[in-house]
Formats: sequence, structure tokens, C-alpha cells
Amino acid sequence: MSPEIVLNFLPDGQVEMEGKGFQGKACDEAMGVFEKALGVVRNRKNKPEYFRTEVKGNARIKAR
Repeated sequence: MSPEIVLNFLPDGQVEMEGKGFQGKACDEAMGVFEKALGVVRNRKNKPEYFRTEVKGNARIKAR
């Protein structure tokens, strides 16, 4: 699944955002643009995917 950001505009003017398909802090970078444009962040809930690290490049995982 390609990463995406879902914006939900509520009747009272608030905006809910959800990042899908991101791992680690990549979501912060992508959503930061929207957070800056929309204003104050009142509540943030990180999903379990946020706490997973992203493996990049030629990294090797070794089990013991």
C-alpha cells in the first residue's frame, strides 16, 4: 500500500488526519506540512506502526 494521508473535515470546523502506510517518523514529515497549514494540533495518537523502524539501504538483520 502506498502511503497516504486522509483528511476528515468535521462540521464544527475541526480536521482529523490519519496517516496510512507510513512507518516510523516518516508520517511526521508528511503530516507536518498539513499541520502547519491547518493550525493548532490539539490531540495526536500514534499508531503501532509509528514505533516501528524503517529499514533503508543495505541494512542486514541478523537473528541470534
